[in-house]
Formats: sequence, C-alpha cells, structure tokens
Amino acid sequence: MPKRHSPYSTAQRNLRMRSKKVIVHNEHGIHARVALRVLEKSKDYDSKVTICKGCAKANGCSILEMLMLGAEKGSEVELIVSGGDEEKCMATISEIFADGSGI
Repeated sequence: MPKRHSPYSTAQRNLRMRSKKVIVHNEHGIHARVALRVLEKSKDYDSKVTICKGCAKANGCSILEMLMLGAEKGSEVELIVSGGDEEKCMATISEIFADGSGI
C-alpha cells in the first residue's frame, strides 16, 4: 500500500497549542485599554492568540472581538496560543490578566 502524504506541511503538523484558564482581575474586566495591551503584546510574537469565554472566541489581535466577549472582573477566560514561540507568548499574555492588567 502506498504511503499517504499529509495535506499539511511539516511545520503545520509539528505546531503545538498551549491553553490556560485565567481569571480576569481588572476592576472593569476586559475593556479597551486591556484589549489594546493584549493586542500590542500579541504582535511581539509569531504565535496566534485566541481568548475564549464560554462559546465565544476572540482573536488576540482584534480589540473589538475582545470587547465583545463581555468578560467582567472575576470571569474565567481561556487563553489559547499556537505558534513557534507559544511558551513565551503565553507567559506574557497570561501575566496581563494575572496582575490586574496593569492598568
């Protein structure tokens, strides 16, 4: 039987994903300044950042999508990071939420 080739490149097959649940500690939840900070930090990395609250998903590079999550203080969100530098990216993005977003 002939060997079947994957439709994905080697890089895509080796792509891992990290996820982590965090609590939103900022007094006003995920608001415009917090979303901007996530966006700015996300752009420093090659990895793709996705923030999920329940069934809703937001791209870490879209302020509007993050605002539409409606994540208030105390909400649990899941950070999903995939790409070549995902460990560093995850650490940076999760710290934004851990320290009350620093805002």
